[in-house]
Order: sequence, then C-alpha cells, then structure tokens
Amino acid sequence: MNKLFLILLTALATTGAYAAQSTSGGITTSTDPARAAAVEKHAEELKARQAKEAKAKPAPAHTSSKKSKGKTSPTHASTSHKSSTHKSSTTKSAKAPKA
Repeated sequence: MNKLFLILLTALATTGAYAAQSTSGGITTSTDPARAAAVEKHAEELKARQAKEAKAKPAPAHTSSKKSKGKTSPTHASTSHKSSTHKSSTTKSAKAPKA
C-alpha cells in the first residue's frame, strides 16, 4: 500500500510540474500601455492586409457548365436503385434487458 501511494504521488507531482511548464505559452496579461498600443497597431495592420487581399482576389464566380441529361456515369447505367432495408438473415432481433 505504501509503494502504491509513493508511485501515485510521484506521478501526480510529475504531471503537475509538466502542466505548470506547458501553460506558459498561452494568453498573457500586460498593463504596459506601450505593449497594448503595439498589439492594437498589429491588429489594425492585419485587418488592413486582409481587407486588401479580399479586394484583390474576389471569389471565383460560378461558371455555368453544360448540363447533361440522363445518366452521367456509364458504370451505373444499368443498375436499378430500389429502396431496401438491408436486413440480414443471420442477425437476431434484440431482446429486452431483464429487469
């Protein structure tokens, strides 16, 4: 029992140390006005660049293509498509659980 406790305690400590180190790359808080101004300037530059790219590259227009009538695939030309329930003869119906 004592060995199990030590193993679990070691594993928990190792996991905690790893979690403490891995969370340092996320969102940070700063009260520095210069830093805040730099971040806002960068955000404005990104917005301007995205707007410029959107105007420069309009979405490709849909081109109308010649529509074919009838079947489009020669491999499916002779197959019939019937609705079926696809029941297998080897499956057994489910039984209600015993209460």
